[in-house]
Amino acid sequence: MASTGEHDDCARPGDLVTFGDIRAWLGVGRTRGYTITRDRDFPAPWFTSTDGTVRLWRRTDVEVWLDANRPGWREQG
Repeated sequence: MASTGEHDDCARPGDLVTFGDIRAWLGVGRTRGYTITRDRDFPAPWFTSTDGTVRLWRRTDVEVWLDANRPGWREQG
């Protein structure tokens, strides 16, 4: 697997979130989650596997986006 994201810096596993984590925070299904994470305003994945099946985001990037675009998301979970 190779990193194709914008970030080349190191990250610990706890710093990263999966597509499933994002879907759970948003409370949406797979199709809606896919649409949201592919939107140009959503943070780019920190890591994408060469075949595109694995995408990981920096937790802080996603949390900033959620705070700005989904107020109250922290209380819902």
